[in-house]
Parts: sequence; structure tokens; C-alpha cells
Amino acid sequence: MKNSASETDLKEFFTIIRRYRYLIVSITLVSIVLAVIYSYFAPKMYKTSSLIEINTEGSRSQPDILSLATGASGSSIENEIEIIQSRKIILDALQNLNIGTRYYTVKNFKTKELYKNSPFVVNADMLTENAKRSTFQLYPVSEESFKLVIKPSLKEKIINFVMSYFKLGSKNEEPIVYEKVHKYGEQIETPWFSIVVQKIFQPKNEKYFFSIRPNEEMKDYIVNNLKVNSISPKATMVTVSFEDRVGMRAKDILDAVINAYINETLKLKTESEEKKLKFIDSQLASISKTLQASASRLQQYKATHVVTSVGEKATLTAEKLSELQSQLYEIDMRLGVFQNILQFVKTHEDIKGIDIDLAQQLSPTINALILKIQEANELRSSLLTEYTELHPDVVRVTKKLRSLRISLLAALKSAIRSLQDRKQRLLGIINENEQKLKQLPEQERQLARLTRSFMVNEKIYSYLLQKRAETAIAASSTLPRARVVDEPYVPKKPFKPIVQLIVLIGGILGFMLSMAIALIRYRMDDTIKSSKELEKLTHLPLYGAIPFLSGRKNLSTFHEALRVVRTNLEFLQNTGKSKLVTITSTIPKEGKTTISTELAKIIAKSGKRVIIVDLDMRQSKVHKMFNLPNKEGLSTLLAGKNTLKEVIQKTNEDNLYVITSGPKPPDPSELLMSDAFKKLIEKLLSEYDYVLLDSPPIGLVTDAMIAMRMSDINLVVVRAEYSKREFVKNINHFAKEHEIKVGIIINALKVSSKKGAYGYGYGVSYGYNNNYYS
Repeated sequence: MKNSASETDLKEFFTIIRRYRYLIVSITLVSIVLAVIYSYFAPKMYKTSSLIEINTEGSRSQPDILSLATGASGSSIENEIEIIQSRKIILDALQNLNIGTRYYTVKNFKTKELYKNSPFVVNADMLTENAKRSTFQLYPVSEESFKLVIKPSLKEKIINFVMSYFKLGSKNEEPIVYEKVHKYGEQIETPWFSIVVQKIFQPKNEKYFFSIRPNEEMKDYIVNNLKVNSISPKATMVTVSFEDRVGMRAKDILDAVINAYINETLKLKTESEEKKLKFIDSQLASISKTLQASASRLQQYKATHVVTSVGEKATLTAEKLSELQSQLYEIDMRLGVFQNILQFVKTHEDIKGIDIDLAQQLSPTINALILKIQEANELRSSLLTEYTELHPDVVRVTKKLRSLRISLLAALKSAIRSLQDRKQRLLGIINENEQKLKQLPEQERQLARLTRSFMVNEKIYSYLLQKRAETAIAASSTLPRARVVDEPYVPKKPFKPIVQLIVLIGGILGFMLSMAIALIRYRMDDTIKSSKELEKLTHLPLYGAIPFLSGRKNLSTFHEALRVVRTNLEFLQNTGKSKLVTITSTIPKEGKTTISTELAKIIAKSGKRVIIVDLDMRQSKVHKMFNLPNKEGLSTLLAGKNTLKEVIQKTNEDNLYVITSGPKPPDPSELLMSDAFKKLIEKLLSEYDYVLLDSPPIGLVTDAMIAMRMSDINLVVVRAEYSKREFVKNINHFAKEHEIKVGIIINALKVSSKKGAYGYGYGVSYGYNNNYYS
């Protein structure tokens, strides 16, 4: 059952395509043409990209207290991606660009932008908001002058009309209307703008136009079209790409952004090293004074006291104390940094000022919390540009920030307590060793104390000197943290729109639209399409299926179909020798008169005497089919004005005679219902083998009801793709109600080359000329 249903659906699908093929092809072609036109006029977008390697390991290679104390920090790829896309880098890049003023012309019906190829340049000193939104039109007048025109667009006119009607806007917001001739190089001063147009070379086109935006206002344009992505989660390389309508401008913008980022990393690294040097120099100055003082005290003591050298035990104790004092100095420095951070967090909502990698100090928890807080602050700031503080997203981020700050404060306090505990333990050890020194003789003890102080200061001084030398070397060989692996390039072809894809989609959409229209028309079309469909609608016998006649091309096939009807009529059972056949239809233009006349010719050629009587006295056409006069006919005969012999006309066909309808009477129904009509039929049946009555359509009048009751068979003609299914139901009802013998002929069938409508394979499709729709 499923296969049968699928086969039926497939047949219906191909039937729809075949029937509405011209509609489908037309709409699909129109859709493809529209897609091609759209592709031609759609803005072309160019894309350029660059590959950058970022070194994020340099600041992590030497974990050291000085990095923490001075604020030096490492970075991650994610952070670097955000930095590249930051507004600071974009603004730095804009200082080396000039993309706010754009120049255009029209070529081949398409707007073309003239980037670095305009015959003139415009410098603006002052612009109002209206001027920024306006399009300036420039018409070259001569080699020295031009006409500057500003006209509001239709959209601006409508908006201005609505605003002015409801009094919503001010005069400053009204569109600019300006038209005046100026010279190149002239300062053009208006209430809306102050510009100078300088000619570069002689303009070749009749019209140019340009727009002006301050360069610094183009940052959003760059941000929206700049894309930075990491190659992989573990990679240290990122791809930076930019999209623009002009390939060369895309490259220039990307170059400027990359250079601004590299210069910024170099600047930050230099500042970090300088900060380290400044911190070390301040510590060296302090330690140097302390070292000099301790050295002076030691020399003075030796000069004023006669002492022997310090013993081995005292020396070991002094060296140990100096080592412990160095550790104490480092803990104090670390403790001071953590306390400063704690104070900074307590007094500042935004902790962007903390530029520190705490992972270097064995505190990944604090480092992670600081990074999360900085990210949350960035997110909150970006949300506040669009929403208020009461927005759910802002409230959620604010709660998260509050929770993170509490966690950071707790972590800092815990770290400080840990350092303080270490300091107390260290002070206890120092105190024990100092007690050991107190057990020495006074002079030896005093000498050991002075020696220990000198050794401690000397070690700290040496440590700072070493660090300063390392920092100075690093500062003198500072390299940027990033390097360009693949340079940006000028793209030769746009990456969108993809013309082939657009045309393909246009074709598919056109085909789908045409199929939808065809399906709707198919479903809404309630006309009879085939003899099989007709057989499903009625139990009445089908006497013939006549192909669509297109003149002489398939005339033989048409006649062959009529011979089938003639053969079917031969099998009629009647009591007499002659046969009375009424041919009618439900409505006009179904072809009943054509069928009547052509069938009469076919029967007459078989040697039978045939006469056609035109009962359609309202719209008679039989006389036209035979080119006969219609001054006298059935109407004059039944009215007693002519005899039967006078109204019977011989045709050019052997054995074929015609009684035309005659002049149109006032009431044809009364004539057909008279006894004279019955006697006429009886007389004709006695003289002819076949009497064919061309009756008016039964759906409009009932003129031929008496004749139809008398007939051996009543052939009702229905026309394929014209007669509606409802007509067949009416025929069924008519035959049953009036108890008359009815057969059906389906006319104007379109037959495929593989399957005939009535059992013959003809090899062609048939047509039916409009002259035969009678």
C-alpha cells in the first residue's frame, strides 16, 4: 500500500510538472535572473588575514619577588586576543589611518568606492551630526570649479515630515539642502560643515559623491569587522582577519591594528623593565646607606678596641644570622606587596590597576580570582553601555563580582597570615641565634654583631646589584611579545557574495515557488483532465474520447476517434432502422457543434443517409460549419412558413443533409414542444438512417427535453480541462431524474506520446483549435 501511494504521489508530481511546465520554467528563470542581478549589485566583501605568534612564556620563566613587587605580569592567549580587539589598540591604529572620509562614483549602474584613487580629497574642520549623516554630491564644472549638492533622500524626507508634523524634532535635525558652485581649494563655510576640497587630478566622471565621518568615530566599524581567533587551545598563534568592501583598505586597517598591538606590547614590556629598575635603584640606595653605616661601625669598633679574630662558633652563628636576616627581608617585601594589594582591593571597585601574575608566587588561587574579577569587570562595563544597573544581566554580574571580591579578600588575608606566621617563626630562630652570641665575651660578641650586620647588608646589596644588571640587560634587548608570521595581503577576489551559491539558491527558490503555485492551481482546478477521471465521476457509458484538434496536423487521429463513436452508435438497440441521436453539452464552448458536424460527416462516409437538425435557435452555428445560408430553417418550418423540402439543405458531403436553425424566434421552447416538431422527427427517421440533433446546452435551457426523451441516445459532450467535475454530477442527476438514455463524449483531450486517451498510441500530442469550441 505504501509503494502504491508513493507511486501515485510521484505520478501526480510529474503530472503537475508536465501540465504547468511553462509556468515552472518561467518563474525559475525569472528567479535566476533576479539572483544574478542581486549578485551584481550586492556589495562585494573582501577579507584579509594574518598569522601572529604570541610569546606568553617570557614573564613566567623566572619566578621572582621583584616581578610581584613591581607589578610585572605574564599573559595568556585569551588575554592577548582581548587586547588586540580592545578599543585602545583600535584608537592607536586609527592614528595611522584615514578611513572616515569615503569617495564614490557610479560605473556600469553600480556604486564604486574610490579608496586612494579619488580625483579629489576632502578635509573637514567642522561637521554637525546632520552633516555626518549626509551624502555630498560633487559635479565637476570646469578644471577649477565644481558644484556641491546635498539633497535629502526619500527616507529622510518622510522621517522629517513625520517629525515636523508631530513636532518631535528640532530645526537642527532637519535634512540639509545645499547646492552651490565652488572652486577647488576654497574653504567652504556653512552652518552645517566647514570643508576644503582639493583636486588631485582631473575628474573623468560626471558625478561623484562622498561621506564624511571623523576618523576617531570609525572605531566601532573596525571592532565589528575585526576577528581574532586562536588556532587551537594550546597554540601560541592567533589568526587576525578583517572584512571590508575594499580589499586594499582591509589590508591597511589590519596592518595598522597589528602594528598598534605590537607597539603596545613593546611599550608595556619596556615600562615593566623600567619599573623594575626604578624599584631596584630605590632599594639599592637605601641598602647602600645601611651597608656603609654598618661598615663604618665595624671599622670604628676594630680601630678603638683591641680584639682578636672572631671564633669559629661565633663566625658560624653570624653567617647563619645573616642568612636568616636575608630571608626575613624577602618575607617583609612579599608581605608588603600582599598588604598593598589587599588595601587596593578594599579601596577600589575596579582592580584593573593590579597587573600581576600571582601564579609566580605559588598562589594560583589568588591569580585565578584576580583574572576572574578583571573579566567580570570588563563584562559589566560592556553591559552598562547598553543597559542600566537594574538590568537582570548587570545585576547577575554585579552579584558575581561581589562574591569574587569576598573570595579574593579572604585569600589575600590567608596569604598574609601565612607570611606573618613564617615571619614569627623566623624571628624566633633569629632570637635563638642572638642568644647564642650573647654567651660570647663582650668584645667578641659586639664584633660578631657588627660583622653579622655588615654581612646581611652586603648580601642584600649583592642580590640587588645582580638583579639590576639582569634587568638592565633585559631592558636593552627588549623585543615585542608578538611577531607576524604571515603578513596581511590585498585580496583579489571577494569572499562574498558567492555568486554561484546565490544563483543556485535563487533557482531552487524559484522552482519551489513555481511548484507551490502550480500545486495550488492544480488543487484548485476542478476541471476534468482525462477519461479515467471521468469514469470515476459517473456510471454513464463513455462513447468516445476525442483528441485536442490543432488543424490538419492530427486530423486523421481526430477522425479515427469519431469512427470509434460511430461504431459505438451502431450497437444501439432500437426498434427501428433509423437512429435518433441528440448531441448536447452542459455549457457553451465544450465542442458539441463540432462533434455533431464532424460525426455526421464520418457516418455519411460509411454510406448512411444522415441529416443534422440545429435545435439551438438562440445561438445557431451549424450553418457556419457548412457555409450554408440560415434565412430559412427549423424555426420557419415549425412556424408553418416553410415546408420540409424547402428547409433541407444538401452539403458538399455525400449523404449528408442539414436543417439549420433559421431566424431566431421569440420563444424557441414553444416551437420544440409543439406537435409539429414530433411529426418532423418521425418524418426524418422514416427517410434517413441517422438523425443528429444539435441541441442547446442542457445546463442553460430545456429546449430539447422532448427531443432527448425521443432519442435513442443523448450524447453529452464535456471538454477536458474546461468542463468542471460538478457538471458531470449534474449530468448524472439529469439522466436519473428524467429517465433518459445518456452517453458521454470527452472532447479536447491532450494525449501523451506513450499513452492514448482511448486506447490508441498516436505518437504526438493533440490540440484543438479555438474555431472548434462550439
